[in-house]
Amino acid sequence: MRKPDLWIFLNTLALGGCGLLILLSASALQANLDLENPYYYAERQAIFSLAGLIGFFVISAFSPGLLRKLALPSMLISLALLLLVFVPGVGRSVASSRDSFHRWIDLGFFSFQPSEFAKVALVLYLSSMLLDRKGQFETFSLKELLRSLILVGSVLAAILLEPQYGTTLTLISVIAVLIFVAGFPVLRLFLLGLSIVPLLAMLLILWEYRFERFQVWLDPYEFRYAGGYQLVTAFRSFGEGGWFGQELASGFGHRYLTFGHTDFVLALFAEDYGFLGVFLLLLLYGTLMWRSVYLLRKQKDEYLFLLGASALTILFLQVLVNLCVVTGITPTTGISLPFVSYGGSSLIVSYALAGLIWQGTATQEETQLAARPSRGLESAPALTVSSAGSIQPAQGSPSLSSGGSRPSAASDSRSFVAASGKKATNDKTLPADVARRL
Repeated sequence: MRKPDLWIFLNTLALGGCGLLILLSASALQANLDLENPYYYAERQAIFSLAGLIGFFVISAFSPGLLRKLALPSMLISLALLLLVFVPGVGRSVASSRDSFHRWIDLGFFSFQPSEFAKVALVLYLSSMLLDRKGQFETFSLKELLRSLILVGSVLAAILLEPQYGTTLTLISVIAVLIFVAGFPVLRLFLLGLSIVPLLAMLLILWEYRFERFQVWLDPYEFRYAGGYQLVTAFRSFGEGGWFGQELASGFGHRYLTFGHTDFVLALFAEDYGFLGVFLLLLLYGTLMWRSVYLLRKQKDEYLFLLGASALTILFLQVLVNLCVVTGITPTTGISLPFVSYGGSSLIVSYALAGLIWQGTATQEETQLAARPSRGLESAPALTVSSAGSIQPAQGSPSLSSGGSRPSAASDSRSFVAASGKKATNDKTLPADVARRL
């Protein structure tokens, strides 16, 4: 039997609860201006949280064997959904001044991002594929590795065409980490990474909006009234929050940071609760990561290890990338903060990844089964040692005289006394395990 870790579950609940509280103040002003209901986004996020918790328990209840069977179908379904975003009437796009972003499937009553759910499919598929290849990496060529990653490459290409450059880079990083953890030679992996760099640089130049974001990142204050507006406003929010924050939903960022409750929610949180609040939030993330790594190192099941490691890598790369984007360490990209940023798809997938971590860190519980008595002794009576040195049934027990093939009780008694080195006392009942040996 496998025993899931209670602390990982409680840590996940704490992150989800803190995310709701953070979003309540971060989105109140925007929701009141747009919809005249300051609780609109928080209420929807609470519904998404409930759906995410259901997903958490469902995916963590699946057996490892069933998860392996779902790996390939989930990747094929994800690829089909990623292609559906380009179909008019099904996919919903958002157009900017130069580009059109195809990222959602609109079902009328609900819309979602297939690229988010592709993360879960990628975790299942990669874990299963790498387990099948385990032990072959020393003789495994790059050509064979790339052939094995054809389906993964197709999913990544579909995400890149939406376009979602940041998500694609994050998933490529996850793949590299997992291949390294699975035992692929470091030098070959490094050469493969170098071969991808020119392609990524070319894509950066070809997509004009990406290149503009790179220029903005180099000097955001030069573009403070254009592409650098969000980043400069986020900087000011961090500064006004100070160490302990200020009155909730009253700062500069809440009034002027557009759609701050999504990818830039950390800046509004810092404005409300200060650097102390940000530290406590990062402490929750860090505790979840430390506990997960600690238990994964003790995991003996290779598939569960790969499953938990891949889900953990995706979740915490998102935290790291979002933190770097909001603080200006890396160029701006659309990566949400798990459990905190507004968005149903992102929140549900965050809970699903946490469920896979919970499954992957479940430790094997040793159970001791009672030893079955030897054949013919199922109803062995209690025995007593008489003063004469002979063994006799205890009072009320049946006789052992039937059968005729067993050695004599007297010789057995003498062997037992000699082996123990002790003198038997009058009419003492022997322990059950000694009786079985006799």
